Amino acid sequence: MTTRDTIYSVDAACGGKQLLSVLGEGVTQLPPESDGSGNVEYKTKLNPENEARTTHLATQLKWRLAEGNGHAVYVLGVHDDGEVVGISDVELQLTIQTIEDMARQLGNVQISSIDRRRLEDQGDQVVAEVHITQRNIVRRTELRVTVLGDHGAGKSTILGCLTYDEADDGRGKARLNLLRHRHEVESGRTSSITLGTIGFDAEGLVLNYANNRSAEHIFQRSRHVVTFVDTCGYVKHLKTTASAIVGHSPHVFCLVLAADAATVTGTTREYLRIAAVLGVPLMVVVTKMDAALKPQFAAMMHELLG
Repeated sequence: MTTRDTIYSVDAACGGKQLLSVLGEGVTQLPPESDGSGNVEYKTKLNPENEARTTHLATQLKWRLAEGNGHAVYVLGVHDDGEVVGISDVELQLTIQTIEDMARQLGNVQISSIDRRRLEDQGDQVVAEVHITQRNIVRRTELRVTVLGDHGAGKSTILGCLTYDEADDGRGKARLNLLRHRHEVESGRTSSITLGTIGFDAEGLVLNYANNRSAEHIFQRSRHVVTFVDTCGYVKHLKTTASAIVGHSPHVFCLVLAADAATVTGTTREYLRIAAVLGVPLMVVVTKMDAALKPQFAAMMHELLG
């Protein structure tokens, strides 16, 4: 993937999309930089100011590499709005030096090519494309699972057990790892969205927060990653749950039902309708089997499947 593959402008005269590179003769304007996605980063120039600044820039580079599956393109001499302004030869060398420092911080990253163009109307100004590649990149698969269910069904408790490898004590100990606000801890009702991650390495070993310090660390070590999105169960927070569904684009819905529930609630039915409308695969997890009475559980399952 090169800049010509990822940057384009719409040329009405041509009746469609025309690929546009900063290296093209006479090009003075590119489309604005995409901050939210893509492997292309615009930089007017960079200076090796201090280690903290270089670390911040290295983190940005790491994200662009992830967006490009191990390949990033830095377009130099261009403002974020796409205006081609150019930089001097000295500024270009300082910028390349800074990118090399960023690559060294990441460890397995290198500059693969540098292409320059001198601006026609500014003989002392240049623009450049710097292609950066990541060595020994691990190909990962990711599964996003949005966990739905009525309040009290045990969504946060299940995820606390899975992501922290910690059994619940029957009083909500496992869910404390996921709850973010004091009122959630006191009431036991989740009112915000929380993400939890587990992974599997090449040998199939489970990686979670019990043996990794962060989600990023899990991701780096895993060949397969499962991201759980813990949602709100209380009906008044349905809009928050809907936002999580739209924002995280789940591959699978996990509907959690409490076995001791008297009936399938209206909130649960709403989640079933959402899954049906979106066409997202659905799995059902039943909790609290130890507290359920057989006739009560049978009646609820009949209602669910009937």
